[in-house]
Amino acid sequence: MRLDLFGDTLEAIRAFDPETQRSTKQLNDISLLPVSEALLDKDSISRFRSAYLEAFGAAGDDPLYATVSEGGRRAGMEHWLPLFYPALETLFDYLPADALVALDHLAREARDERLALVNDAYDARAQAERRIHYHPLEPDRLYLTAEEWKAILDTRATRRKSLIALTAGIAGPVVLMLV
Repeated sequence: MRLDLFGDTLEAIRAFDPETQRSTKQLNDISLLPVSEALLDKDSISRFRSAYLEAFGAAGDDPLYATVSEGGRRAGMEHWLPLFYPALETLFDYLPADALVALDHLAREARDERLALVNDAYDARAQAERRIHYHPLEPDRLYLTAEEWKAILDTRATRRKSLIALTAGIAGPVVLMLV
């Protein structure tokens, strides 16, 4: 969509072709929907249903399963992203092979603290599952493990220093990883 403004006044809404940057038609309105990482098309709903049943068995009266099966959304459904997609990507999947990954000197400790929090939250949800109808996914289905993180970083050029020292004298693509 292209919004044509005159100062603070919206004068026109037009569709445009992103390749040519040319307007293609006049529009009367547009709808902006909430963003979600879980796309609900026919294929992803089917994958979700199959993966859910494989992971947790019969759905019973699980409101998440029922809502997604009907094409609806629920708050927090991103916690089940691996059920919607054949595989999840990480930032590393999108980086050029020669990108330097710059890590704060405390990144490893911060990662470990974050993973401990994730595991604690999982344990609490797994305990709650016995009292309420809630099926949490294991953390390693949603997050890189410490071993996976290390294996990925072992294949890349990295620098580990304080943030101030990290950026001094670096040329080329750099990704700062703050955990």
